[in-house]
Amino acid sequence: MLKTLCALILATSIIPTSLMAAPPTQSETSKERRYCTQFGPFILRFDPDKAAGIFAILPNNDLGSIVGALDGFQLEGEWIEIDSRGQIRITFSEDWNSFNAEYNVASNLDHWNGGWVGQIAPDATTTQFTKDDLTFYCH
Repeated sequence: MLKTLCALILATSIIPTSLMAAPPTQSETSKERRYCTQFGPFILRFDPDKAAGIFAILPNNDLGSIVGALDGFQLEGEWIEIDSRGQIRITFSEDWNSFNAEYNVASNLDHWNGGWVGQIAPDATTTQFTKDDLTFYCH
């Protein structure tokens, strides 16, 4: 069921390549980007000062959401899954094509975990790829 839901979400979220690199500006409407991560797909919609999206943790058959405020290339906000939640900080590259994130869990807000990374999907049909010795899952 999770794979079907992710496939449906991703199939309806194809982004023209021309929109992938440019950051949102005040005069533009929302932009959506589809990232591939080492845990599964992450779809994020950007507005000039905020972002919200959904992610899949494929090994756990889990879905979650993220909402937060943008300040430059950093998103600070909250992540939520069915049985857990916490804070998250995502730092994007200057071209918005990759990110590095750290997060905590509500039960231990002082302990930050790192290592969640993402890359823009190379194209709409890529299901996974390897870069810098990490496998990124897009579907």
